[in-house]
Amino acid sequence: MGLAALLVLGPILSVAQEKRAMEILQRTLAAYGGEASIYLLRQKGQLRGFVKVYLEDGSTREGEITIRFLHRLEKQDELRQIELRFPNAPTLVITYDGERVWGTENGAPIVLRLRTEAAFRAELKHNYETLLRYREYKAEVKYVGREKRSGIDVEVLDLTLPDGSTARYFISARTFRILHIEYDVAVPRASKPIRFRDSFYDFRVVQTTLVPYRIERYEDGRLVQEIRFTEIAYGVQIEEAQFRPPGS
Repeated sequence: MGLAALLVLGPILSVAQEKRAMEILQRTLAAYGGEASIYLLRQKGQLRGFVKVYLEDGSTREGEITIRFLHRLEKQDELRQIELRFPNAPTLVITYDGERVWGTENGAPIVLRLRTEAAFRAELKHNYETLLRYREYKAEVKYVGREKRSGIDVEVLDLTLPDGSTARYFISARTFRILHIEYDVAVPRASKPIRFRDSFYDFRVVQTTLVPYRIERYEDGRLVQEIRFTEIAYGVQIEEAQFRPPGS
């Protein structure tokens, strides 16, 4: 193929890929209940369930998890709080208050591990709702192509946020549900980033919007966490004060 043909073909492919990305995005938004459900219903909510942690020595720990969030449209961010309760262990709370990430054990302030804070911050940006809110976050979405994952045809999209951080989304070519997200997490003092993968299962409709009730997390290919939600509610009473550190 000559140089002239390549120069002509390049822009054509780019336009076609952009069009395909928009088609997939619109069908994905529709699968999750449409933009009205995403922007209006999912402004605040609470998710409860059970969490299972897979440790490096092969053992596991099981406990309860509660996630609270408050989406602030005017600031294009999301306040988030995760509460973890394990048997014979203090209650751990990790919170993003809009400025910083802080933690407590049984209400007493603690210094979070660098890896824990890095993973929490990454999850604030890289979750399945980020793709659904791509307009709000002014994200750039590119079509990568189609491939198979566990025998399922998936459409692959790359999402880039204004700060340059990226995530790859694997979307069912049949149902247009987001099945997996992959992204790298840079941990201070670590020699290289950790490749995270979040996989979503057991989709159910909650208040007109589609929600995964089971989420698995992998780090560099190893299963490290599984969450099974038992209760998900949107529009519950949640205030910004709930995300402030004790005594502030």
